[in-house]
Amino acid sequence: MSEKINIGVLDDERIAVDGLVKLLQKQLDQAEVRGFQYHQQFLAWVEEVRPELVFLDMEMPSSSGLKIAKQIKEKVGSIVFVTAHSHYSLEAFDTAVDYILKPVAPSRIKQCLQKLGRLQPVTVFEDRYVRLPIRGSFSSIKEVEILMLRGQRNYTEVVLANGESHLVARTLKNFSEVLSDRFWRVHKSVIIRSDAIKEIHWGVKPHIELEGNHTVEASKTRLHELGLKA
Repeated sequence: MSEKINIGVLDDERIAVDGLVKLLQKQLDQAEVRGFQYHQQFLAWVEEVRPELVFLDMEMPSSSGLKIAKQIKEKVGSIVFVTAHSHYSLEAFDTAVDYILKPVAPSRIKQCLQKLGRLQPVTVFEDRYVRLPIRGSFSSIKEVEILMLRGQRNYTEVVLANGESHLVARTLKNFSEVLSDRFWRVHKSVIIRSDAIKEIHWGVKPHIELEGNHTVEASKTRLHELGLKA
């Protein structure tokens, strides 16, 4: 972040706005930081300036950070959510590069900015990556690193090829809408990466053997819809 950049902060509380603006100005003296309490003014500024980075409060009386993120996702460089809650539903995983818990600590802002400085200049919606909240921060995970996903009502267990498993507040349906065609929904509650299939065991209840010694139950109807038959 060595060049002049524009940063916006949106929060319905003036104290929160002023505090975050000051923190950012101290750590980025080359940046132009603007703070807003009202989303209408913020949206107009985004339309005019097309900022490189914005910080959005997740919960505001007049709107929500999630809703605003959807409106501006193609007009800003990176989005960071700021929230007082550690658990919340985020359909905007594909938009946000990080999230910060309130009260905002200077060290957390520094960590966030360092992460942004390491990001490659790729499109936010690059379809070979999925953003997941892991260990208190969003991480970009390559699709090839995802082995399968298991739906659990409003949550999804994401199983990675390296053996890690992460439970995230996002429905399986939402994942199915953003993943590429390399992923197949083989059961109402299971999505797998097709190129991780080792063998399909047909029967009354088909089972699919995946890399890493994983076996999942499949729906015969769904397999037929994918063009797969015994």
